[in-house]
Amino acid sequence: MTPTPHHGLRTDRAVAVIGLAFRLPGADTPEDFWRIIRDGTDCITRFTDEELAAAGVPAERYEAPDFVGASGILDDITGFDAPHFGMSAREAQLTDPQQRLFLECAQHALENAGYPDERDGSRVGVYATTGYHLYTLETYQLNNVLPSTPVADWMAGMQIVTGNAPDFTATRTAYRLGLTGPAVNVQTACSSSLVAVQTAAQALLADDCDLALAGATAVHVPQVLGYQYVKGSILSKSGRLRAFDAGADGTVGGTGVAAVVLKRLDRALADGDTVRGVIRGWGVTNDGADKKAYSAPSAGGQRAAVRRALDRAGVGADTIGYLETHGTGTLKGDPIEFDGATAAFREDTDRTHYCALGSTKANIGHLDVASGLAGLIKTLLVLEHGVVPPMANFTTPNPLLALDGSPFYIPAAARPWPEGDHPRRAGLTSLGIGGTNVHLVLEQAPEPAPRPAAAAAPPDVLLVSGSSEEALAANALAFRDRLRERPGTPLADLVT
Repeated sequence: MTPTPHHGLRTDRAVAVIGLAFRLPGADTPEDFWRIIRDGTDCITRFTDEELAAAGVPAERYEAPDFVGASGILDDITGFDAPHFGMSAREAQLTDPQQRLFLECAQHALENAGYPDERDGSRVGVYATTGYHLYTLETYQLNNVLPSTPVADWMAGMQIVTGNAPDFTATRTAYRLGLTGPAVNVQTACSSSLVAVQTAAQALLADDCDLALAGATAVHVPQVLGYQYVKGSILSKSGRLRAFDAGADGTVGGTGVAAVVLKRLDRALADGDTVRGVIRGWGVTNDGADKKAYSAPSAGGQRAAVRRALDRAGVGADTIGYLETHGTGTLKGDPIEFDGATAAFREDTDRTHYCALGSTKANIGHLDVASGLAGLIKTLLVLEHGVVPPMANFTTPNPLLALDGSPFYIPAAARPWPEGDHPRRAGLTSLGIGGTNVHLVLEQAPEPAPRPAAAAAPPDVLLVSGSSEEALAANALAFRDRLRERPGTPLADLVT
């Protein structure tokens, strides 16, 4: 039997986001991240000479006039509860922090979705992407880890390979968390994490799995590093990312880890899962040879990805009120993306200035393969809160943008986004060097089914546990903070 459409949506052909977890510059909870987005905060860190010196950056490097000491960073990337994941201290030490943090994030996402351990035989797929393994490529492991942990046998050598190469992130996660669906690594450069989401969504519709975990990890070790500005490169001379702005002078990198849990929408609604948002359609293309160079973007390829997503979603571009762009802050790259989106939207509508543009990179930096998932989580929060956020660091439009008469505007301040004749809808774009473009059409979550009125009950008791005293204390503090953020929340909504 075909499920009843929801605002024209076949719920058996759409995908629900039912859980999420992340560690991003300046935020590791939805509440913190939303404050950053809503307020247009720039969370990129500018390192002092003292911080750079303490991190081992040579003075002749950071004192050079072309050096830029800026990046989006995470707090405490070394902390890891190895015994909880069945790993020895030595194995954890030999493992790239990217894989360690991904394991934690994956478990937290499943917990957030309400599927921490007991999954009733559900097949859970893992679709993961991993950034450059700088833990080994930058010789951090060689200089700082191996002297105290010498590799004297074949097994230790294999631990280094499987703990650092990006080929093993998905399968390590499946092994450590006991997940029996497909375990697939996805690598399409900067668009990898949204391609992982699209691949996971396809797998759910094909019944390859019952739940899908899509995630990305991009952790640069060491984090306090900076970069040398080279004229003509994509990196910012100022160390400030200004997407679509006249002062845009390039991108700024960052570190982040994120994961979402996906389920077919009809099954999520039937099972009573908490739906954070709906992935209604998607499109993936490659530019082929239709561009000036291998690493150059193509407006035509991007237009095609947007059109495929809209067509699959069965909605017109005139219903999209917010577009989260790739938005790297390069003077010429942003206008190419703008032209591609404009061409795609103009196939449906002549309306002007009705769709807001955003780029989370302006808030937290370009997170390499994790950038698309950061944009997805941001867009889910925008849909959920019904507020169009400002573009961070934006003052004056890039003169190469044909904004006048276009469908788009760039918000300088937060503004309400009320529902109209249809649920709030947003587009989300991610682009990869090499030409793989991906676009998603997202929709706000449907209203949950009403709960029966609860009878008066005595005060609840919340049992908190942890695998160690430290973990127990951390879990207790997390529950306390959540209850302070949302007073009156039923305890049943916090436990799984």
